[in-house]
Amino acid sequence: SDPPAPPTPKTLLSNLPATILNDYYETECPNDAQLAYADKFFAPSRHSPVKLWSASKFRTTPMSAHEPEVCFLGRSNVGKSSLLNALMTGELCYTSSKPGRTREMNAFGIGGTKGGESKIVLLDMPGYGYGGRYDWGKEIMKYLQKRKQLRRIFLLIDGFHGMKPMDRVMIRSLSEYGLPYQIVVPKIDKVLVKQRNQLRSGVSESGLAACRDLHREVREAAAEIVQEWNGPPPLGETLTACAQVERTPGHYIGISALRWAILKAAGYDANLDAEGNVIKQEKVVA
Repeated sequence: SDPPAPPTPKTLLSNLPATILNDYYETECPNDAQLAYADKFFAPSRHSPVKLWSASKFRTTPMSAHEPEVCFLGRSNVGKSSLLNALMTGELCYTSSKPGRTREMNAFGIGGTKGGESKIVLLDMPGYGYGGRYDWGKEIMKYLQKRKQLRRIFLLIDGFHGMKPMDRVMIRSLSEYGLPYQIVVPKIDKVLVKQRNQLRSGVSESGLAACRDLHREVREAAAEIVQEWNGPPPLGETLTACAQVERTPGHYIGISALRWAILKAAGYDANLDAEGNVIKQEKVVA
């Protein structure tokens, strides 16, 4: 009988290049110094992260705030709250397996110091679609269209289930109103392997191919919707993440790259030297 086929070679998570996990098709992939700077910026302290406010209606959001804001938007149960907890290295957002658990806009401050305000505000938004209510959708759209502090919307698309009709409606709305948004695929482990514990032994070529296919599908679907509505496309990079699996000890898949994207959106992408020290920090003033 024929000898058994040799096992397919696998790539360890720690060796997976960011350019496979993420799709930087019009932007530059961050280097190690930039990722380390982003992690340091988000490092927890006594003054960061902090819960700032909650609001169920746009008119009750604090109007006097001037810190740059980014918000996380997606279908109910796509994993927004878990992702935000991983970004902030804490359990500030309530997570639930039941869709529609987040019922208000919840704002969290990052980068604050003693006696100082937070430098960036992250918003966890109520989910849309199943488990999300129509009237929340109206309030979310009011916030997205009218909030002067908003710098970027991170739109979470489920990579395993693909783009659903409500995701397409949301992309169409963001494009129609000319809002700055970027697509993020959480729970990327479901695309790379069938069972999460298989990741310990690495990712097979078929898993990597599935990741590449996913990026192409997301890019093509977004381009198609945008072309139809003649509005601006999403930012030219698609990021992936997993809030439950560490790529290297203490670093969850995609979290550092997502932190860097947030810093860029808020104008805190400092100029760094080769060692990762800040040469000059430039902040975009609205």
